[in-house]
Amino acid sequence: MRYLESREKSAELLRLALPLMAQQLAGFHPLSYTLWYEHLAGINPQLSEQLASRLGSGQALSDEDVFALYDRHIVARDMKSLQALQQQLLKLLEGVSEVTAQATDHTGQFERSLELNQGRLKSAESLEGIHAVVADLLSESQRVHTLTQVVVKKLESRAQEVGELRHALNVAQAEASVDPLTGLKNRRAFEKAVKEIEEEAGGLVGAALLLFDVDHFKKVNDTWGHLLGDKVLRSVAQVLQSNIKGRDIAARLGGEEFAVLLVRATPGGALALAEQIRGLIAHARLRSITSGELVGEVTVSAGLAAAGPGDSLETMLRRADDALYRAKGTGRNRVCQA
Repeated sequence: MRYLESREKSAELLRLALPLMAQQLAGFHPLSYTLWYEHLAGINPQLSEQLASRLGSGQALSDEDVFALYDRHIVARDMKSLQALQQQLLKLLEGVSEVTAQATDHTGQFERSLELNQGRLKSAESLEGIHAVVADLLSESQRVHTLTQVVVKKLESRAQEVGELRHALNVAQAEASVDPLTGLKNRRAFEKAVKEIEEEAGGLVGAALLLFDVDHFKKVNDTWGHLLGDKVLRSVAQVLQSNIKGRDIAARLGGEEFAVLLVRATPGGALALAEQIRGLIAHARLRSITSGELVGEVTVSAGLAAAGPGDSLETMLRRADDALYRAKGTGRNRVCQA
């Protein structure tokens, strides 16, 4: 969605949103701010109803609450907008077809008129008869010329509308599929991309799924603040994106959990890549945004599942999640294989 509030209006919304966000358990991250921004701007009535209910009950929002509300009232709304734009585009294309059909009809009428006047010209026995045929031809030519100009203008108008809608469609599609904090695909877009690969290849055999979860992420937020927590998530996303290639897909599934689908990878190769990513994150050093103090080691745990015959994304997620759980339970900062 594109927000149309002025700089002054958006500054006022920011001033009003911060105290409300401070009353919640959730972090001061973009997803949370988006909820309160749309509520205060009065542009999302269903969301406002939910937030007003929570405020009235005195029940503070957790990060999980924020993720659920964002998915239900922001992502779902953007998907509806995307579908509406697609319908508009289809109607426009139908309009273009109608205009083209009209042009074809006018051309056919002109051809029939030419044939008729050609016969009249052959049978004309006087100069007056020939003049009459020429006058009719001139009149018909002028009529077709006028109609053609109208058709051309209509087509130009439709072409411009199609261009504008195509741009809006691209924007809506991007907004509905990208996680706003990290720039990776969101869960919905990840599932869609994997499904396309599965349908194209006739299955997922030969693929491998990696699940990553930031260790002690709540402690990072509590100790260093949510701004640094957001920085950690963006850093993890950057490492994931820079270490995949080709049609491999990286996504943020929600919270501090990430997924990578390797389209073509042996179990050994997938394990080596997971270890490489784990090591890069563990050796990275971040500084506090407010004090500049060096933050302690930030690590991730990972679970790996290689696809076998009959595997779907759902079954791979389940097995990779079990492996991730083992990695967490056996000391963290490690990779376990399903």
